Amino acid sequence: MTLSVRDIRSSRPQTLAAVGRGLEDRRRRVLVLAELVLWRRSAAPRWLGAASSAAADRYGLVVAGLGGLASSIAVAGQALGRAAAQLQAALDLIGRADRRAAEEGAWVDGEGRLFLPVRAVLGEPLLEAHRACLDELLRAEVHACLDQARRAAGLADEELLRQLLSSARGATAAGGGSASIPATLPPPPPAASVGVGGQAFASAAWWRSLTDEERRTVVRDRPEWVGPRDGVPAAARHAANLVLLGRAEQAARVRYLEARDGGWVGSEPRRRLASQEVAALQAIRDVLSRRDGGERRLLLVDTTGLHPKAVVAIGDVDTAEHVVTFVGGLSTMVDTDLRRYDDTFVRLRAETRAAARGQDVAIVTWMGYEAPQVREIVTSVDRNVLNAKLARDNAASLADFATGLEAARDRPAHQTVWAHSYGGLLAGFASLRTSAVDDVAVFGAPGLPFSDASATALKPGSLNVLGALGDDVFDYGSIVHGTAPGEVVGATRLSTFALKEPGTGCNHWLRARADFVDVGRTSVGHSDYLRAGTESARNLIAVAAGRPDLRVLQGADERACTTVGPGLGFDVLHLPRLVP
Repeated sequence: MTLSVRDIRSSRPQTLAAVGRGLEDRRRRVLVLAELVLWRRSAAPRWLGAASSAAADRYGLVVAGLGGLASSIAVAGQALGRAAAQLQAALDLIGRADRRAAEEGAWVDGEGRLFLPVRAVLGEPLLEAHRACLDELLRAEVHACLDQARRAAGLADEELLRQLLSSARGATAAGGGSASIPATLPPPPPAASVGVGGQAFASAAWWRSLTDEERRTVVRDRPEWVGPRDGVPAAARHAANLVLLGRAEQAARVRYLEARDGGWVGSEPRRRLASQEVAALQAIRDVLSRRDGGERRLLLVDTTGLHPKAVVAIGDVDTAEHVVTFVGGLSTMVDTDLRRYDDTFVRLRAETRAAARGQDVAIVTWMGYEAPQVREIVTSVDRNVLNAKLARDNAASLADFATGLEAARDRPAHQTVWAHSYGGLLAGFASLRTSAVDDVAVFGAPGLPFSDASATALKPGSLNVLGALGDDVFDYGSIVHGTAPGEVVGATRLSTFALKEPGTGCNHWLRARADFVDVGRTSVGHSDYLRAGTESARNLIAVAAGRPDLRVLQGADERACTTVGPGLGFDVLHLPRLVP
């Protein structure tokens, strides 16, 4: 039966639950009556003969009948209780859709149609584009909630009818009915084909439609439905991914032993990949087992591709006011980089919390794509860092992850994406697909796939660009990767260095006197942006904390030194090597 939004709104799950509790009371009374009959049979005087045998048979039939009746009542009572929980979940989904619509001045009618208010003409293309993206995201979220609510309510109605009929048949059958209801877990929604954030919102609605018992069951029995699913709360994903991690470790050990004992020359690549997989899973275990006051959540573990993928959060992304997602670039690997990033983000999380005036912060190391490797520059076309294909193909995964974080929460967080190097290109493509991200900071990015921020789903002023002295990827990457980040219309250039004597300018004499550069606050080269105490790290913290007032914009001195061209800026070879 297809139920409408109006039907679900008019349902009364609390009434079903009350009837279910009433039936449970009746079941207990029947069991007491059965006990009384058995007691009377045992207490009756003993006699022999045909009458005694007939009486014994009659006692047996009465007790069996009472047992069958109790069993059938139990089936009906449990079915009503389950249906009540499912309908309540459907009602909660309808309520969420109504609240989200009301927050934007919209409303949902009894047929499930969303009516948006008449929007005022803003007069700015960037603002108009952002408003359109927000409306599209609202439609996706509201429709996902409504669709799942109708689906859950319909399944509840069909299952209740089936169980009540089974109960009725069991009440009249000689063998009685079953007192337990078989677990029929509603499967997650199939991959969405259209709509911004559609899959994440559909998954969030599916999770909300499950009862608590169903959630525990699906995490235990079908962790693959939960662990990698954007839109499901992090706590559930973590529990499911721990199961998947254990399975992956067991399979990786088997593959490693088989590869190690292969013996023939051609198995060396296989041995190398198997060893890398074991090392990556061990790195995940090591990070999860750290006890430094920051709770880790495993949001993805995937060993099905060429290289293992993982997503690990420090802090609670379900409740933190600020959530940062970091995307790495060239040569990023789980086995070699996850521990190092985790070390860095423990420090940056503490500093960001301080900048956010004590509000909670969670930082996610997003290794949800197989980053290009150095050796692939000459061995691969599609996986080449000079090719935008990897960034373009994985943008949906990053966008769905960010959208899923918002969809899983009752209140949205301030979301920031930090993206380094090739990861900045990926984040650029992702910003075309979701408006769940509030701020983006790309540093050392080779280019962006748009020339005007109005082409993205970002709000005005939320695209931040950082480029360090001597960072050739930032300086020359746009030759092959679209628009230079610093030249994107609407982007804000943030500082990455400081002079000991501000205002001295960038001249030939200063190039030879590197001691005029404050090396403690200056980022040098391609991999120095996150170092403690640098202007770049402080700016990234300000962005993540939602504190634009703390940002240090690129000044005239820095602009001169980074725009005068090759050979005319600072001689970075004379600066201390700050990056190992």
